[in-house]
Amino acid sequence: MTTAPVRMVQAHANHGAAAVDGDLVKVHFPRRIERPLPGDLVRLDAAGTLTEVLERRNLFGRGDGRGRFRPIAANLDRAVIVIASEPAPSRDLIHRYLAACLIRGIEPLIVVNKSDLPRPAQPPFTELESLAALGFDAIETRCRQEPDTGELKRRVGHGVTLFAGQSGVGKSSLLNALVPDLEAQTGKLSHVTGKGTHTTTTATAHRYGDDAWLIDTPGVWEYGLWKMEAETLQIGFPEFSEHAARCRFRNCRHRSEPGCGVIAAVESGALPAFRHEAWLRLLAEQERFR
Repeated sequence: MTTAPVRMVQAHANHGAAAVDGDLVKVHFPRRIERPLPGDLVRLDAAGTLTEVLERRNLFGRGDGRGRFRPIAANLDRAVIVIASEPAPSRDLIHRYLAACLIRGIEPLIVVNKSDLPRPAQPPFTELESLAALGFDAIETRCRQEPDTGELKRRVGHGVTLFAGQSGVGKSSLLNALVPDLEAQTGKLSHVTGKGTHTTTTATAHRYGDDAWLIDTPGVWEYGLWKMEAETLQIGFPEFSEHAARCRFRNCRHRSEPGCGVIAAVESGALPAFRHEAWLRLLAEQERFR
């Protein structure tokens, strides 16, 4: 078939599909090789059997109920975190996604879909302006009435982008608006893998123009982080770094320790209180894994 690297599009238990010379081919996974993920660059032999998964730049995933990391996709340039007024996200959904992206070396982009609907006067919508001031971009989109996806198209026009979010926020509508031949791609993929086309049950990479891939993921009701050390979790709160360097204790958890630089920054208004409150809640979640 080809010894040049090709992109994995979808992966199941022992087989999947890859993009080869503009076409989709079925790929068999031998047990001796780690199961690939959408976004992976791989090599295949002439029979379509996986021979190598190339080194990954990063991995995106989520935690299961026991705090184990479950990978979803690989080699991402950015992750689009889709929220909407209906259904409104939970208080910490965005904070968990932002932390996951930053810990894994992936650029996050918040997308507020269904922008034709009134925004609830509650978090996280009331926090978006402050998050933007911290460097976390948020853009608006809508797919009904007068569709507006222009800014999103510009942001995802190169590299590999993962779309994540709750069920019902309109990820599928956004992808259909971005990828005119999405239905044809999905139908062909179903024929290659033997899997259905109606429900997103696994991550799938869709070609977007000549230079980009968009990875759709199953909708979730809630997104959970995996078990990690507090020092790792703090990577997801980069605005803490400057202030944490002033903490009296090296292993400060920024809760109630004397001489905490982060708490001092919150009290002075240099850090938004809602980010510190989110940190405390996510830290408590981590401690429940132990």
